[in-house]
Amino acid sequence: MKDYDGGIIAATLALCLFGLIMVFSASSIYALKEYGTKYYFVERQLVYLVLGILAGGFAAVVDLDLIRKYIYVLYGIILVLLVLVFVPHIGVVVSGSRRWLRFGSFTVQPSEFAKPVLILLVAHLLEEKGQRLNNPPPVLLPMGFTAVLLLLIIREPDFGSVVIITTVVFSVLFLAGANLWSLVLAFLPAIPAGILLVMHSAYRLNRVKAFLSPWKHAQTGGFQIVQSTLAYGAGGVTGVGLGNSFEKLFYLPEAHTDFIFSVIAEELGFLGVAGVIAVFIFLITRAFSIAARSESVFTRTTVYGLTLFIALQVIINIAVTLGLLPTKGLTMPFISYGGSSLTAELISVGIILNLSRRVNDGSDEADHSRWG
Repeated sequence: MKDYDGGIIAATLALCLFGLIMVFSASSIYALKEYGTKYYFVERQLVYLVLGILAGGFAAVVDLDLIRKYIYVLYGIILVLLVLVFVPHIGVVVSGSRRWLRFGSFTVQPSEFAKPVLILLVAHLLEEKGQRLNNPPPVLLPMGFTAVLLLLIIREPDFGSVVIITTVVFSVLFLAGANLWSLVLAFLPAIPAGILLVMHSAYRLNRVKAFLSPWKHAQTGGFQIVQSTLAYGAGGVTGVGLGNSFEKLFYLPEAHTDFIFSVIAEELGFLGVAGVIAVFIFLITRAFSIAARSESVFTRTTVYGLTLFIALQVIINIAVTLGLLPTKGLTMPFISYGGSSLTAELISVGIILNLSRRVNDGSDEADHSRWG
């Protein structure tokens, strides 16, 4: 255990335990009304946390070279699951989106697990092709695998995940030494494609309009943003007290999922928000330091990629609750209610810990890449 990064373990567990407290605080009234018990969501979140810790623990000890051997199989499994989402009676539709598969009383969101699998695949490809990243074929290969996933995810639709996945993959390709202009040229078609996706989707267009003028649409599309900003304002410096949020009393939709950070701001104030952000900064910088000390493309790309997924989601979630970005349906890592997201995030941390052990004990072998 001494070779694992203890700081990452402590920060992750602290965020998860804090998440349990905030899920209960944000959801208890709603759960009592809808399900007859105020413990409905926190009990399920506790089950997800235990499963996530077990999955993350496995990811921390498994031989990643064995995982790499079967990475294309894992990628294929993810593709099958993403396709099954669209099969009637198998895929589950929630709020107009078809993103989940139902297993008994629980649901699974395959797109969440696609993120760590895709990063492992991209890292594997980059280590193999590191010497020739400036040539089109090696760069296009990870882009091609990414594009196939994105085409399925955008059909769900899950525009937020598409934005994050695209940003992370392009970032790790750049960090791995891919030619900047090649990446820019490859990224340019995504801009008009994104604009078309917004313009030809009524709910996305309404979200943009609500973002630009939330108070003008305060009773419709801007309702969440308005209520969220009111929560921030009510919190002040020290907050109204844990459990005393007014906005969670059926004013702020998705209070225990996408907008849980607004409840934190209201109940714990600026000091609580700053504390949570500080823990995230510690976790992210600690993970980045592992990548910086690594001597292999696979380790660096994997750690950078998985950490960027967490960092971007934190930034976007906070920005959305502050009204700085349109609502995207992205949860706060480790804190928001959600089994698939929590489990996938803990698996990502497990992989980072696995690679931290390699770096710390000196078994992280150098390669002949363009890194460094």
